[in-house]
Parts: sequence; C-alpha cells; structure tokens
Amino acid sequence: MVRTTNRRVRLEPVHPSVPSGERGAAMVEFALVLPVLLAFLLGIVTVGVSYNRNISMNNAARESARYGAVRTVDGNMSAWLSSVADVAVTSASGDMDAIVDGQYVCVAFVYPAGSFSDDRTVRLVEVNGVRTETVGSQCFSDSRPSDERRVQIELRRESELNALIYAETLTLDSSAVARYERVAR
Repeated sequence: MVRTTNRRVRLEPVHPSVPSGERGAAMVEFALVLPVLLAFLLGIVTVGVSYNRNISMNNAARESARYGAVRTVDGNMSAWLSSVADVAVTSASGDMDAIVDGQYVCVAFVYPAGSFSDDRTVRLVEVNGVRTETVGSQCFSDSRPSDERRVQIELRRESELNALIYAETLTLDSSAVARYERVAR
C-alpha cells in the first residue's frame, strides 16, 4: 500500500542573502557601468590595431631600405625607385595600400656628391597611389655624411583611435636609412 501526503512545498528564493528589492539595483548599476566598460574595451582594441599598424610600417621601412641598399640601379633610377617603393607597400601587409587614408611613401637614393644621372639624389613620393619623382630632394634630413650613398624610406598613414564618445585621428610615421652597398652604374 502506498501512502501519500498532501504537504506543501515551500520554495526558497534563488539568492536568499540578497533581498528582492536589491536585485533590481544591481541591474541599474550594471546598466550605468556598461557604456564606460565598452568605451574602455573599444579604446583598447583600436590602440592595439594602431600599434600593430605602426609595427608593420616599421618593418616595411627597414625591409625596403635593406632591399634598396643591395639592389643595383642598372642604369634606370626610376625603375629602381619604383621597385623599392613597391617593396615598402607590399611589406606593410596592406597597411600602406593606395586606398589607405593619408598614405604617403617616400623613397630616396641620396648622394649629394653625385654628378651622373643614376648617381645623384633622387626622390620618389607616392601619395594615395600617385607617384612623383623629384631630383635633388631627400625624404628627410639625416645626419649621415654627404659623401655617403644611402637609401631613405619614409612611410606615413592615418589611423583612427575610437572609444565610443572619444575619437582621434593619429598619424603613424616610420623611417629607415641604409647605406647603399652597390656602386651605381
């Protein structure tokens, strides 16, 4: 024989130590803190992206300067400048493409004492995909001796820093100089 009883089961609150009126207060506090937390996290992410772009640009500047330093001009300075600029753009992993806001690539073969057409200071500047060549100009002033042949690379672009209620446009800049190791012909 089975016996049954009619007992009432009393359900306990889920959080017995927190009065029911204070659970709503915790939700209000969370709603107040959430936007600040999201702004902080978004700021961390955008700073990380900008830092990654800057590292990529530094590596691209060094790599292209080294590439230019060991590559012979072979009688065509314009082709040499273009190939070094192409290495700078491709080495930056998409961070220096022509569609990037504020994209600026400068490549210079610097030799102020040179008198031949392929053995003198020449600069190639690319701004948003448009390239121009200038004779007698450097990318930047460095402290190297005037009788030293060298390759200068300067890369620049814009990057956005966002934190929901705060936004800033940063200009990332990178440069490299390498002594030219081949004799220009």
